[in-house]
Amino acid sequence: MIRLAALPCIVVLLAGCSAQTSAPADAQAKAVPASAATNALAGTPMAAYGTALNRAKNVQNVVDQHAKKQAKAIDDATGGN
Repeated sequence: MIRLAALPCIVVLLAGCSAQTSAPADAQAKAVPASAATNALAGTPMAAYGTALNRAKNVQNVVDQHAKKQAKAIDDATGGN
């Protein structure tokens, strides 16, 4: 009897895990995936993560550039190396 009741429960749970055929309109408008050349995860369910990772890397590059400029300015002002 328990096996008979467990089977429909398993089927319902697996049906809830099925892939979604299309993304909601809000998600499509907000998430603009990066091109395949810059996003290694393009075309996968993790594409949004890849896009966010690329944005974070770009921000880190900008921060690094500003830090180098600031260090150079400090070195020039103090006569240091």
